[in-house]
Amino acid sequence: MSVTVRTECAHCSKPMEIEIDSDLRCTVKNEGCEPFVFVPHVDLFKIQDESIINAF
Repeated sequence: MSVTVRTECAHCSKPMEIEIDSDLRCTVKNEGCEPFVFVPHVDLFKIQDESIINAF
């Protein structure tokens, strides 16, 4: 399974496409684009908080 995130750079507004696979590896599809990408480690099956934002 993988997801594709289509977004834009917060600094220069250039569009970018990031693919995240089931092992949480991130691949940027745009040549020359090196965004700072992180995936918070939250166990969604054990989360006690009302939202993932509160858990993070």
